[in-house]
Amino acid sequence: MIPASLDNTDLKILRELQKDGRIAWVELAERISLSASACQRRVQSLLDRGVIERISAQVNPEALGYEVQAYVSVKVDRQDVARARKFRNLIGKCPEVIACHMLTGEIDYLLLVVARDLRSFGQFVEEKILGMPGVKDASSSIVLDRVRLSASLPG
Repeated sequence: MIPASLDNTDLKILRELQKDGRIAWVELAERISLSASACQRRVQSLLDRGVIERISAQVNPEALGYEVQAYVSVKVDRQDVARARKFRNLIGKCPEVIACHMLTGEIDYLLLVVARDLRSFGQFVEEKILGMPGVKDASSSIVLDRVRLSASLPG
């Protein structure tokens, strides 16, 4: 279902930007049959409304020397709200953590972590994650191969 605040032109813009965030205003305008200035205003409006969170480059961690990618499941003591909040604040400051999601169910947080090698990954989990206030347990799954990664939403 499409939100009422978005029209077909907005959806076309989103599709094109998801394919190529570096597209020039003139080329984007041609693809969706608007002027370049109108496209620019529309994209700015989508940014202002929070529909587009940011436009960024998708970087290959391995090309930058991060040989290990892993998902880390973390359980925290949710009975102590202050400690759980402290965990959220601390994990947000860890550059190794490239994504953190709070979940329902048995796992409280799922982290996507990058590290130069297995040794540095092990140190990160042992020294940083398990040492954080309120952390009860952490388990990890090493990524063997990336089968699919998409920044595009369906539709």
